[in-house]
Amino acid sequence: MINAEMRSYNYYLYEDADDYGQSVLSKEVKGSAKMSINVTSQSVKDSIVYSGAEFIGLTHDELSDKYVIQYGESKLKVLYVNPRGRFKQVYMTRM
Repeated sequence: MINAEMRSYNYYLYEDADDYGQSVLSKEVKGSAKMSINVTSQSVKDSIVYSGAEFIGLTHDELSDKYVIQYGESKLKVLYVNPRGRFKQVYMTRM
């Protein structure tokens, strides 16, 4: 069932630091990840680890908090990746 809902989404990466030491988001797409993205429930937002997460994705791909997913016209910043289980849970917020 989850595999039927999976789509390929382009992603960007936070790369080298700027003059102030802040990571800079790449201007070009760096690749794609196959993922099923859904809106999170209220119970997840009570935890500090998932604070601010608006979306949850399920994937087999290796992602980290340096990734930004292109989701239609929006960009979703990866906040946290939970690697346990058959699928990795990717918690994201709209940029």
